[in-house]
Amino acid sequence: MNLEKMIEIALEIVVPVLELAGIFIVAEAALASFVRYIYALATRSRIHVKGRLAAGLLLGLEFMMTAEILKTLVIRELNDILILGGVVILRAILAFELKQEEKEEREEDKEEE
Repeated sequence: MNLEKMIEIALEIVVPVLELAGIFIVAEAALASFVRYIYALATRSRIHVKGRLAAGLLLGLEFMMTAEILKTLVIRELNDILILGGVVILRAILAFELKQEEKEEREEDKEEE
């Protein structure tokens, strides 16, 4: 068995695991943020939800982007590479926006203290 075939077999396992991890992280962040939001409404307290949600989304996106980058090792057709490149670029832009959101949330927290 040659190295290329071994990489393909390994990626058939690793890529879905990374994608699933990203999905679970995003889902957990969304659910936890929703619970915090409901708690803040019920207690009329000020709890920052956006920053924590952005951090969870960012971590989940990192796992998904890693899976997309690993997919480039086995892609053979130009059309597939272009689609994958577009996905990576869109996720990178979203990650940048989420980092900005998280940074703004931290600055707001410092101003309130």
